[in-house]
Amino acid sequence: MKQIVIFGAGQAGRALYRMMHHTNQRVVAFADNNPAVVGQTIDGIPIVSLMKAAELRPDGIQIAIVNPDACEEVEQRLRAAGYQGEIARMSVLREQINIRLATVRLMAEEVRRRNVPGALAELGVYQGEFAAELNRLFPDRSFYLFDTFSGFDERDVSVEQHSQAKAGDFQDTSVELVLDRLPHPEMAIVRQGYFPATAQGLEDQRYAMVSLDADLYLPMYEGLQYFYPRMSPGGYIILHDYNSRQYRGAGEAVQKYCEEHHVFLFPLCDLHGTGVLVKPQVG
Repeated sequence: MKQIVIFGAGQAGRALYRMMHHTNQRVVAFADNNPAVVGQTIDGIPIVSLMKAAELRPDGIQIAIVNPDACEEVEQRLRAAGYQGEIARMSVLREQINIRLATVRLMAEEVRRRNVPGALAELGVYQGEFAAELNRLFPDRSFYLFDTFSGFDERDVSVEQHSQAKAGDFQDTSVELVLDRLPHPEMAIVRQGYFPATAQGLEDQRYAMVSLDADLYLPMYEGLQYFYPRMSPGGYIILHDYNSRQYRGAGEAVQKYCEEHHVFLFPLCDLHGTGVLVKPQVG
């Protein structure tokens, strides 16, 4: 059995650990550059320093960092520390495989197969990468795009307790940029501004698939308050950052809503920390 060290004790490293085949390889340690987490454990497995990871001489080291430049730096440091074994980079795997998109494509097939009625929507569009895929999967459905298109609003940032979010983060976008990215922009209805005020007039709208990618506690909670009651039976809500370690408020908002309304969530083992809600046929 191969002995493996996962470099990166954050969200990506934990996701990789869950995805690994543990019958032919054993994770003997996590490693991290952050001295604050060195000495802690994940699922009983110790978190060690980069130097200690090299000294362990495992059969392989998996670098669970999304940024390719950061991966390159870690690999160089491991080699400089004397490690001669196999090194693999999650950044390479990420360029080839996207679990969230694969799951959404399967859900889209289910929506079409069961003829689930309703429009599409995304709250937190940013530059429109995910919106473009939803638009491609459902070229004949109205698609509501909710975003400030000027980054995080101070009203949402002010209630955050567990993130470093700042007003104006993610402001490098525009309505024009997003619409240019959509394969079927004629189906898009832009609702620019502060949510939930931008949902006024849509009280009777029904939805088949919704993406909530607002990152922060308040818009995620308000998003569920508005969208979940308006989901068609069999419809899906995709919850970005539910298991995020960077934007913990998103997960807290989802958990609160689920507890209040007795809704059950299915978590995905992806790098985005995604969760999914399915609207039941009754209730």
